[in-house]
Amino acid sequence: MAYFKILPILRDKYVDMGMLNISAELYLEQGDEGYDKYIAEHFVTVPIIPEGGYTGKFNKDGVPVNQTDYDNWIKSLPTVWRLNPFCTHSIQFEYDVTEEEILWCFEWALGITHWNYLVCDLGCQWKDENGNPYAQVVNQPFHYSARKEYFKVISQLLLRNRSDYMNSELAKVSKAEARVAKIKKVDFTKVKTIEKYKVK
Repeated sequence: MAYFKILPILRDKYVDMGMLNISAELYLEQGDEGYDKYIAEHFVTVPIIPEGGYTGKFNKDGVPVNQTDYDNWIKSLPTVWRLNPFCTHSIQFEYDVTEEEILWCFEWALGITHWNYLVCDLGCQWKDENGNPYAQVVNQPFHYSARKEYFKVISQLLLRNRSDYMNSELAKVSKAEARVAKIKKVDFTKVKTIEKYKVK
C-alpha cells in the first residue's frame, strides 16, 4: 500500500510569516498500481560519501572549482542501491495545525499524487482538448511573495500604527517558531488519531 514519511521539520522562510512548511516523501509498495514503473525510475545507485566529503576547493557558491576533478571523485566512490520516493510533497500550514490534520493532508496528497504519477503528470501540466488538466491539482496557489511583503511591511510599522489584526498576525511568527520546536519531537507513526493513516 502506498505510504508517506514525514521529513524532519526545519525553521525556514515560512516561519517568518507565521506558518509551518512540512514535507513528506511518497512511496509505493509491491502490489500498488504503478509499482513496476516506480522501481524502474526510482531504484537507483548513489555514491557513498566518506566522512569529510570532497577535499577539493569550492568557490563562494559552494561549487567545486575543478568540476572534472569532482566528477572523477564521485565516479570513484563505492555505491549503494536506494529506493527514492516517487515524489516529495510540501504543504504549508498555519501554526496551530494538529498532528492529525497534518496526517490527513498528506494522506489526501498521497492519493492524488499517486494518481497524477500514474498518468505521468506530477507537474499537472497535461490538458485535454477542453483545456482541463488530466492530473488533479493538489496545492492551492500560495502567494508567497505577497504574504512575505505584507509581513515585512507590518513588522516595520511603529507599534502605535499597527492594528490589533496586524499585531495578531505578527504574533503568529513566535507561535510558529514554538510549534516548529514542538513538532520536531513528534514521531508521526505514533500519533494517536481517530483515523488510520499510511504513514511510516
